[in-house]
Amino acid sequence: MIKINRITQSILILLLSVFAFAVFAADGLTVPETTSQHPHAKLSSMPISQIFTYFMVMLGPIKIIAPFVKISHGLDATAARKLAVKGFFFACLAGIAAATLGQNTLAKWDVGLPALLIAAGLVLLLVALKSVLSQYEQPIRIPPGDNPQSSAKMLALSPLAFPTIITPYGIAAFILINTAVPSEQNIEIYKIFLEVMVLNLVAMLFAQPIIKYLSTVLTILGAVLGVLQVALAVQMIILAFRILGVLP
Repeated sequence: MIKINRITQSILILLLSVFAFAVFAADGLTVPETTSQHPHAKLSSMPISQIFTYFMVMLGPIKIIAPFVKISHGLDATAARKLAVKGFFFACLAGIAAATLGQNTLAKWDVGLPALLIAAGLVLLLVALKSVLSQYEQPIRIPPGDNPQSSAKMLALSPLAFPTIITPYGIAAFILINTAVPSEQNIEIYKIFLEVMVLNLVAMLFAQPIIKYLSTVLTILGAVLGVLQVALAVQMIILAFRILGVLP
């Protein structure tokens, strides 16, 4: 992996720590209300900080650092950098294509806001459960007998770009947010998505020092975030039931 001096490591780790805590402590983890009670209404708006927080939770770098170290095991520094860059480009293309296609499909199917909120709540709940169950997952391994250098292209597409960077639940959230907000906010959503992908690229390029010094911090953040996600999931489902008139 990339070799950097200890001063650069310290600065990078400090910035990542402050950034992570700032993101997850932000007031973005709330459900925006809708001004209409009609089932096919859209959210009046969604703060940029909230969209950024959702993408950081579901598509952000915290979840990909350890898998990238495993996937790039056996690669030299140059090959690991190329793997990170290729995975970044594949993830950007796949995410934008899937979100656009999904949004158009939901529009044709005439899916209403309550259904979107319930689906988003279930997605968040699955994310929280995944953080608990991830300890039982099998480690990612390069097939025996393969040359890591020669298989780097395939690794960039799968399992790196999908499902490590572009997770199924992350794509679901991308589609749901894109569909639920006013159309004039869609460009902002794509910009935020690309910003998070750039953070993923930086995290992969510096994965070794990050995993070395921040593994405990990342574990703690994941545990706290799981509880917040469960609460947010329930809140989104309650809002959907209020729109439908099931709850006062």
